[in-house]
Amino acid sequence: MPYKVWAVNEILTAADMNSYVGNQTVLSFSGTAARATAIGTPVEGMVSYVGSGVVEVYAGTAGWTTISGGGGGGGVTVGTAAPDSPSDGALWWDSGDGELYLYYDDGSSQQWVSAAGPSVAVQATAPTGYEGQLWLDSTDGSMYTYYTDTGGTASSWIGAVSRAGGILQGVSTTKTDTFSTTSTSAVDITGVSATITPRSTSSKILVQVQTVVGNSGANSTYLQLDRGGTTIGVSTGGTSNHSSLVYDGTTGYGIPVGIVFLDSPSTSSSVTYKLQGYVASGTGYFGRIGVLDRRAISSITLIEVAG
Repeated sequence: MPYKVWAVNEILTAADMNSYVGNQTVLSFSGTAARATAIGTPVEGMVSYVGSGVVEVYAGTAGWTTISGGGGGGGVTVGTAAPDSPSDGALWWDSGDGELYLYYDDGSSQQWVSAAGPSVAVQATAPTGYEGQLWLDSTDGSMYTYYTDTGGTASSWIGAVSRAGGILQGVSTTKTDTFSTTSTSAVDITGVSATITPRSTSSKILVQVQTVVGNSGANSTYLQLDRGGTTIGVSTGGTSNHSSLVYDGTTGYGIPVGIVFLDSPSTSSSVTYKLQGYVASGTGYFGRIGVLDRRAISSITLIEVAG
């Protein structure tokens, strides 16, 4: 069989020969941690394989540098985790999400950035960000871009497309039957309530209510809005204050009533709005006119408006 001939310019001892051979061959390890355990003091020129198709050379003060795989030498590391000890310009294909990343050194920091150009991060909170990246705020649909000012002294997310004032969602409930009460304090008008979960604490809720109100006599009937146990949209400074007051001066007639109120619940948890009613005296009717059984629908609609 043929023999391998080593060309050296000096006579080597056995220890020197082992060191020489170790420096001239590719050493194989399961990873960089295993290599660090096996080689306490690497020698410049050593070459090692550390898994995932990555081959590195020890470049002295520059440390271990990728020469094959992991983006070095044109290779691409494929896997769900970023490769260890990447060099500037390394490429990594994340097989978990199908994205290609480039290891980039901007002079003061190093990071993996999308090789496909500015990406769109869809999430509720702002990502770390890099120049030109896009972020879609999943809470309210606003779009931002990461921008560095012309002086290069500050970077921040700035609005690219704002949804402020835009409609985010709407819910509605319609009551087709009637409700009556003799209570002189507020009670819930059954069937005229709706629940909404705001996408952001900055959102406002536009509450719209319509119904027909009557009374068994020439008496006052009152309406008010309730949000989670708190009365909202009421007047101030009067002898009595309400969202809406109806005086039925002629028995048997009804009056159409509408209430529109823009509320600021300051929450992203679900919240329930409902219509309540009561009377000064007599019997109050909701969804019908006075003592005559002539009916109309009642409804409540909630519209979330981006803040």
